[in-house]
Amino acid sequence: MGELSKIHAGISEDIGYRNAMEDENAIYQNPERGFFSAEVYDGHGGRKAAQVAAEMVTPHFLHSWAREFEKPLKERKSEYELLREAYLAVDNHIFESNIDGGTTAAGIYLIDDHFFAVNCGDTRIVIGIQDGVSILTLDHKPNLPEELQRIENKGGFVISLGVARVQGILAMSRAIGDRSLKPYIIAEPRITEGYLGRENDFVVIACDGVWDVLSPDIVIAIVRAAIDAQAAAENIKTTAIDSGSTDNVTVIVLDLKEYTANFKREKMEIARVVDRALADRQ
Repeated sequence: MGELSKIHAGISEDIGYRNAMEDENAIYQNPERGFFSAEVYDGHGGRKAAQVAAEMVTPHFLHSWAREFEKPLKERKSEYELLREAYLAVDNHIFESNIDGGTTAAGIYLIDDHFFAVNCGDTRIVIGIQDGVSILTLDHKPNLPEELQRIENKGGFVISLGVARVQGILAMSRAIGDRSLKPYIIAEPRITEGYLGRENDFVVIACDGVWDVLSPDIVIAIVRAAIDAQAAAENIKTTAIDSGSTDNVTVIVLDLKEYTANFKREKMEIARVVDRALADRQ
């Protein structure tokens, strides 16, 4: 299995052309359990929701996960169930704390060769594969048919004001927080579960300040041309701003080449995609 010391991370962020920085990021490690996570939170309507999520989501998961090991194996919850519960618990905490605004969330969780790519909103995770790049997340936009149906079933509406907006306000359909827009805005995460292979060289997690102006193919090409993960993150940030991004920009780059070098699998495998909102939207 991979050693966590072989994961090299680079982080770069910039306020861009906004008046305030509302992004947050987080990296957590638990070497005893072979656990590593990297996360980006893109706040809106203030930074507080992003700060709370960055401080609470993964610690909530790690606490719950540790308690599961105290149970008999057949009674333990799966990791994706615990990740889902962490998102919903933090969303509920923000609601009950009367914190205004909200935040997108996207994180990659590694447990040896096992991975979970979790997202809520339009912050995106991409991973390098042998023949290019694979997108592990789905941007939760209000005009997606399944998201539009869910919102309208709850009595909400989506209108286009340059871009599609829930209640004419928010240009995404899922986020942690946004208490004033519930029940239309939900924190239900989409979780892609799978296994890394030797082909996986880099992971990039970035907010929409990057993806609004740069494609995944361009981003992974920038990463592969850089001297290290930190330079790659800085180059993506600079290229996004030079390409016309007007938003806050936050980028995490993970260099996995050493980490995956001795894995048994050559190809990455996707085991399942879990999205309870699609099952429950009727």
